[in-house]
Amino acid sequence: MIYRIVVLIGLVLGGQALGAGRDPVELRWDDLVPADFSFQSVREQIDYSQYDLDDLSDEDAEAQRLFEDMKQLLANAPVVDRFAGVNVRLAGFVVPLDMDGDRVLNFLLVPYFGACIHTPPPPSNQIVYVQTQGGFELPSLDEPMSVTGTMMIEHHVSELGSAGYSLYASDVAPFL
Repeated sequence: MIYRIVVLIGLVLGGQALGAGRDPVELRWDDLVPADFSFQSVREQIDYSQYDLDDLSDEDAEAQRLFEDMKQLLANAPVVDRFAGVNVRLAGFVVPLDMDGDRVLNFLLVPYFGACIHTPPPPSNQIVYVQTQGGFELPSLDEPMSVTGTMMIEHHVSELGSAGYSLYASDVAPFL
């Protein structure tokens, strides 16, 4: 918690939080997944025999129970701790959470367009919660953005998905 406060103070006072003065580490989405993690292992944690899966519709209570169980497993995917406090740059798609007029203040950064809108959401190690300084105008939801800032290992839950990482953005720009 104290580290988060130090990072936030650094961002407010000119972006010189831990690691902010260095060139950002360019991340790819695969970098956020631990080497020993397998999405197959998540699927194998569900005992499908406990669900009556014959002739289900999306509104069926049994389908909703399976969906909630899947979301819970995905929300607890492991993260890569070595990026804590590191100045990083990551490109992805914006899922707005908080807005002020036309400005996006806080959002989820996801690896592909439509993530968190379609169900289920990606695993938490493939969702980054981003806080900005004053927000930015998003050109279009289907335009990828590049986000630079200080990465933290902080879990953030929203109705659209659970993020395993938080990023305190110093810059948000269209991905070129």
